[in-house]
Amino acid sequence: MKKVLSNIWFPLLLLGLGAAQSFGIDLGRSIVAQLPKAYLFSGRQDSTVVTKLSNPIQDSTAPQNSRVLQDSTALKDSTAVDSLRAIADSTAVDSLRTMVDSTAAVDSIVVADSIVVAAADTIVVPDSLRYSDPFKYKYYIAIKDSLTRAMVRDSLLNAGDSLELARLDSLYIKDSTDIAQEKFRIWYAGLSRKERKKYDYEQKLPEKLAKMDSILARKDSIKARRDSIIENTPRILETFALADSLHYKRLVMWNLDRNFQDLKIQKQDTSFNYHFQDQPLLKNDVNALWLGVSGSPGLKYNYFKRRTEDNAIFYDAFNEYSHSPSTLPMYNTKTPYTELAYTGTLFSKREKEETNLRVWTTQNILPELNLTLGFYKFGGKGMLLNENTDNRNAVVALNYLGKKYMMHGGYIYNKVRRGENGGISDISMIRDTTVDSREVPVRMQDAKSETRKHTVYIDQSFRIPFTFIEKIRARKDSTYQVSDSLNTNITTAFIGHSSEMTVYSRSYSDNISATDEAAREFFGDRFYLNPSRSADSLKTFKLDNKVFLRLQPWAADAAISKIDVGIGDKLLNYYSFDPSSYISGVKQKNFRNSVYLYAGARGQIKQLMNWDAYGSYTFLGAEINDFTAGGNLQFNFYPFRKDRKSPLSLKVNVSTELKEPDFYHNHLLSNHYRWENNFSKISTTKIHGEIDIPYWKMNASFSYGLLGNQVYFDHQGIAQQNEGAMSVMTATLMKNFKLWRFYLNHNAMFQLSSNQEVLPLPMFAMNLHYYFQIPVVKNVMEMQFGIDAYYTTRWYAPGFNPALGVFYNQRERQYGNCPYFDAFINIQWKEVSIFLKMMNVGMGWPMARADYFTADGYIYTPRTFKIGIFWPFYVKSGKRSGGSSTGSKSGGARSGGTNIGGGTGGGRGMPSGMQQARRAR
Repeated sequence: MKKVLSNIWFPLLLLGLGAAQSFGIDLGRSIVAQLPKAYLFSGRQDSTVVTKLSNPIQDSTAPQNSRVLQDSTALKDSTAVDSLRAIADSTAVDSLRTMVDSTAAVDSIVVADSIVVAAADTIVVPDSLRYSDPFKYKYYIAIKDSLTRAMVRDSLLNAGDSLELARLDSLYIKDSTDIAQEKFRIWYAGLSRKERKKYDYEQKLPEKLAKMDSILARKDSIKARRDSIIENTPRILETFALADSLHYKRLVMWNLDRNFQDLKIQKQDTSFNYHFQDQPLLKNDVNALWLGVSGSPGLKYNYFKRRTEDNAIFYDAFNEYSHSPSTLPMYNTKTPYTELAYTGTLFSKREKEETNLRVWTTQNILPELNLTLGFYKFGGKGMLLNENTDNRNAVVALNYLGKKYMMHGGYIYNKVRRGENGGISDISMIRDTTVDSREVPVRMQDAKSETRKHTVYIDQSFRIPFTFIEKIRARKDSTYQVSDSLNTNITTAFIGHSSEMTVYSRSYSDNISATDEAAREFFGDRFYLNPSRSADSLKTFKLDNKVFLRLQPWAADAAISKIDVGIGDKLLNYYSFDPSSYISGVKQKNFRNSVYLYAGARGQIKQLMNWDAYGSYTFLGAEINDFTAGGNLQFNFYPFRKDRKSPLSLKVNVSTELKEPDFYHNHLLSNHYRWENNFSKISTTKIHGEIDIPYWKMNASFSYGLLGNQVYFDHQGIAQQNEGAMSVMTATLMKNFKLWRFYLNHNAMFQLSSNQEVLPLPMFAMNLHYYFQIPVVKNVMEMQFGIDAYYTTRWYAPGFNPALGVFYNQRERQYGNCPYFDAFINIQWKEVSIFLKMMNVGMGWPMARADYFTADGYIYTPRTFKIGIFWPFYVKSGKRSGGSSTGSKSGGARSGGTNIGGGTGGGRGMPSGMQQARRAR
């Protein structure tokens, strides 16, 4: 028995489970059929929700808080379970009920008293589709009812009819789209005009924004690519104007010879030895005549270094502070370069403070095109009463160095405002007392002046290489190579043009009462227009145009490399007061026009000799028969074995000129001065010789001048002419020594004038610059401690005439034989130069009487503290450290890049400023 049971127990168990399942299903169906009311089953794959229609009977298995659905009216919007009529092979009602009991996806099934409401009972299929669209007619209910569609899709999937399934899905999507479009059309038609406009704008806005973003992204991409190309492309200059070796330099600086537009290359010195001297008058002379306040009128001691301003005598005393088109520095730089500088008596009292500022920036817009902007100011309140000075300058300059075209142009502005006091009325107050300088009486209490200069200029030239000569030769000789267009060693012609318009003006006013004896005595009690008040003005307008033709017969460095000829026209217009102005009410205008020819030639023999010659002659107009002629010759020798590139240079210069006196020398009418002269032409002949030995840190020069019909201002300030001839001789010597860390720099001048009443000059003047230098941080900071001293033998120092703006000769008081010296600390911190000065430390010591005068009646700054800083900013070449850097950061010299001075880097990583400082020593 056990054996039999063990064999049949498993089949019996399966049979019992089957019977129980069948009995359970039948029982469930009978219960559903006997329900008194209909229930709506709304099923999802994750849950089954029952909604009671009426008189609900709560299911004992359901929780008390079961979710109640909406009313039976929701059935109108729901879809039915199935459409047995639309499906040929539809299933039976019992099968449908079985699916309802399952957890399959069901949208809507209506069950009421054993009656199933299918989708086919509620959805009417348009009979017109039977013939017009049989496929849509067949599946119309499946399109409209989601449950039917699911069942049909399952059936097609089981049948493997993928083509019919794809057509069904496509038909459903099209039908849904048509319904949605129709609903939108009805909705859109119901909108107002304003609402439609707003809706249309909102719909188009994303498209417009996307289009704009696309355009901007494209522009950004193009810009990024262009910037990348620019950043990674070397900015190599290609021009005929500079030697090939200068095309790759980071910074090149030059001055322009405006006659034939030659570029004179200059070295840029950023060392602390150069910037220690902040007064322009003392940069390259042993000493100078000035009024003791920075920015005040000045005159160099060395007669042969004095600059004069043609046709505007009242501006001669200020031209050292301002640039002209021929002295303005021009640049070509691979990276932007900026200079910031400040010097002043920062800790002085406000009423005596001095402030000097300089902002200078230059950068290339293109490799050939450079823009330079500059602003600098000199000035201070002054030590004496009523001598406040404000000297301002501004520069905007452009230059273009192309393959065939070269251009220089710009605007230069200078304005000087001064309180004029005429100097100290009693110099014994300085020599014999120790009173404060503001307590020292001056000659004028209420006087002021303003001097201005405006210059607009342009210089341009065009190069015409004679390449056709080489082309002809190449036709005859097939092996001959035609030179590149930038080859400067072929026959070439140049056509050039220069134009300059400059306006000079000066105004002066004073208020001198009848009881002001000092002021009246200063002007010799001369009051031609008003007995107590002055309001004088002078003005000069100059327009100079010239064109030239240059021929380069052979190579650019040939023995005869340039032959030049040109013609120019100069128009002058003088504005000055005339008695007829009382009637007309306007100032008289005096026009003067002159036409002149000028020519020149130059050449060189390798690096051993350079020469040039020039001349001009005025053949028509007010300045007829004026002429200028001269020449320069330079020999270079290289005798030093330890420094083969250091030359010993011998320079010779000869010049002679004959020119018409200035208009104001002959004609002037102001409140204090009046004259009508007929002066002869002024002749000047100069010979200058110089020997320069940089290796020995030595320079010596000798100059001789023969002057005829020299015009000067006598002790009363009246223009006079020396009808005889006189001579001037000047000898200078500069020699620097080094003893361990001690540096002894000497600059001395010996000068003689054959007629001191016409041209007073100091016989001997010296500048001693002694200091002890130590490296504070190797290759980073160096510091100097020293003395800067000036000494001049006694001489009749000229005075300054504020009414005319000129220096005049006086023969009453001698000045000099009293040392003036400053104690200083000078620092070079990478490229930054800083100095600290205690000015006029001695205050006349060691002499018995203080005699620290700069001109007749004017004094040096009394003992005070002065500070100065010069800071260059530029991007260095060499290793990159994530972008640009300022000049104060190292990197350029260490990588062998070009430094700020124009030379190549090196020197074991020493910053460029340090290298130049050491080279200067």
